[in-house]
Amino acid sequence: MRLWRALLASFSYFSILPSKAFGERADGDAIALLPIVGLVIGGLAGWGAYGAYALTHSAAAAAIVAWVLSIALSGAIHIDGFLDCCDGLFAMASPERRLEIMRDPHHGTYAVAGMAMLSAVWLYALLQIAPGALPVTLAMAAGFGRLSGAGVAAPRNPLTLVSIVAIVLTFAWYFRGHEMGFAVAAVLASLAGFVVQAFARHRLGGKLNGDCYGAIVAVTELVLLLTIPYAAPLP
Repeated sequence: MRLWRALLASFSYFSILPSKAFGERADGDAIALLPIVGLVIGGLAGWGAYGAYALTHSAAAAAIVAWVLSIALSGAIHIDGFLDCCDGLFAMASPERRLEIMRDPHHGTYAVAGMAMLSAVWLYALLQIAPGALPVTLAMAAGFGRLSGAGVAAPRNPLTLVSIVAIVLTFAWYFRGHEMGFAVAAVLASLAGFVVQAFARHRLGGKLNGDCYGAIVAVTELVLLLTIPYAAPLP
């Protein structure tokens, strides 16, 4: 019952998929199962992208659909955190003032520039992935990216183990034969997430908030998408 309740809450808080929330804010259980939400969102975005490719025979159309669905299905929650971090962490201000800027619902110049760069690199990464590999690659990247964020936000929650098992089973099912390459890609993505975390702590006086977790998720997912086609090429 705890697992099912947490899973429903996680989908409710971190996606637009119909579900049921059990409180005003996501608790540790819901955060711990966030990677499973990522697997589903990534898989749906990937299948939507593959469908676009089947209809148009255009890799560009597939990449655009994958990008749009990845944002839309998540309610743009992690992208919003990334944009808030762009505004706050790069501001020439005190840590307290940076936190105030990140709480402001409006986005400034740094966020606009960050979104432009993120979109360009993300679309480039998607274009390097074979259309037939988009569903599982996007599922893996979205799940692993959220595992990185959940590991920081809820490191001691036992339900995190459920998410880890789900990620490992997905990896074992599809990436067999490319274990070493995928391990390299996962390490590089994890390092990128760690750099974001360390930079955020430095700029915020040792604190992290929800926006920081969103930025960790977005950057980790992007780096995994960038590295998988080279470290673990798929048909």
